[in-house]
Amino acid sequence: MSLWLVRAGKYGEREQLATDNNIAVIGWQLMPDLSGIKSREQLRGLLKEKYPEASANRLRNHESQIWPFIEIIKKGDLVVLPLKSRPSILLGTVDGDYKYQPKLVEGGIHTRPVKWFKEIPRSNFDQDLLYSFGAFMTVCKISRNDAENRVKAMIAGSAVKV
Repeated sequence: MSLWLVRAGKYGEREQLATDNNIAVIGWQLMPDLSGIKSREQLRGLLKEKYPEASANRLRNHESQIWPFIEIIKKGDLVVLPLKSRPSILLGTVDGDYKYQPKLVEGGIHTRPVKWFKEIPRSNFDQDLLYSFGAFMTVCKISRNDAENRVKAMIAGSAVKV
């Protein structure tokens, strides 16, 4: 099991969509259904096609976030969603594989089913975890400072502050 940060938009614009539909959701609206992508190279080529003006570094950055979302994150993994609408962190577990849901948002949307089960005030987390949850990435694995076990302890209620 791993711990993943998955944001719901730069300004939290997809938070309600995520919570109402029990999904983790990412943008990249120009990207089509990624279910058929079988390699990072294939994803890289599609990114170059859809974002022709993007620099090589930017394309690598996109690839390094999209690939884990569609292929590496597994059922049962923990997800943290730092909310922009209020000072708390939403916790959940991944409940299935990547799914493209074009009917949710015009132009299509990339999702993973998630069981959201706990919202915890940011003030309950130690600063080092808040720094990790504040990463600029939309999708990234959080592993520093034993983050996964500390969050699991918080979920179980065995820690006041993690």
